Amino acid sequence: MATPSLTMIPSGYKAQKVYSVLPTNGDGDFTFDRNDAGSRVNKNGLIEQVATDIPRLDYSDSSCPSLLLEPASTNLVIGSAEGNYPHLPASLTNTISPDGTNNAVIPTPQYTWIRYQEIIPAGTYLNGQKLTYSWYRKRISTPTGVSVNGDLEVRGLINLTSLESNNATQIESNINGFDRFQVVVEIINGSLESEFRAYVGDVVGVGNSSVAYFGHQFEALPYATSYIPTPITGTASRSAETFSNDFSSQPTVANTNTVVLKFIPMGFSTDFYELLRFSDGTNEIALEGFQTNNYDVYGSGLASSGMVDGALSLDAGSINIISFSYSGTSLRFSHNGSTINTTTPTGNLPTITEVLNNAGGLSPIKILDLRVYNDFKTQEEINTLTTI
Repeated sequence: MATPSLTMIPSGYKAQKVYSVLPTNGDGDFTFDRNDAGSRVNKNGLIEQVATDIPRLDYSDSSCPSLLLEPASTNLVIGSAEGNYPHLPASLTNTISPDGTNNAVIPTPQYTWIRYQEIIPAGTYLNGQKLTYSWYRKRISTPTGVSVNGDLEVRGLINLTSLESNNATQIESNINGFDRFQVVVEIINGSLESEFRAYVGDVVGVGNSSVAYFGHQFEALPYATSYIPTPITGTASRSAETFSNDFSSQPTVANTNTVVLKFIPMGFSTDFYELLRFSDGTNEIALEGFQTNNYDVYGSGLASSGMVDGALSLDAGSINIISFSYSGTSLRFSHNGSTINTTTPTGNLPTITEVLNNAGGLSPIKILDLRVYNDFKTQEEINTLTTI
């Protein structure tokens, strides 16, 4: 089988650069940009901050890193390590957190109404805006109160509708002994004040100190992004990341390419967005998302435009392998070893000279492996080359 002309397996990086394994002359290296710091889970299993323009190789899913790419977001919780209480518990004890410091909090509630709370001023967001509250928790001992996912009971919301069917959804596991959870809510009337509430007292039991909490985050997205720590004096933001490659000097075979991408979608926007684009500057094939977790393959200037049109539905946190294989007579899209659709193109197909994720993209992704071949791969060849 032919050697790929481009292979990017996240490993080597420096400021503003992600190195590709192939080609070895540097033509396949990717340009990276983020205008401020961002967090990742490092190889020791701890959350750490990496500096401006440093790519985030994240180890939260396995011992092998993935390249984490996320849109811009702001954590609205002031003092995110501790969280915001409208009524302070009887006592707060610190313990080691997912970032390895002594800043996770074990609250001992004296009343059942002790809770975390966030106020959204009237006129901040439009009707139907989705927001996500996320947190890390570690059980010190078994709580004696109400049993709910994440050991926070989300209820008593004001001008908000919860979109989680089981109180909360777990999105990360065992980050230095902590698990991470999220709750997605939707604003009912943007002209009114909204209030988010997550109760501790009913869950752990009055007078009980059984659960440690850390990393409270409230953001105006329909999913949680990586942790954005905030000081006790204000909020904090993370800029969008971009990831691109001008691959114009690669060896090419006109109208014949195979692209294989192994990735993990981390959340889904309700808006249309372009996840990755493969083009020659004029013609392109793109993997695009729309309507939450649905994807299609779209071609600009191609007879294959809309060849899948939402037939592929993915789960957040799942590993996926997608591929495009095309020649002058066939264009095939595959997912996890199965052909989704095949069409006969009549227009031009791109000789790939550029790979680009949507600048300021609307959906977070972890890239595990990206390869471009200058020949048409059969489904059997792709299955041999890739595994989940």
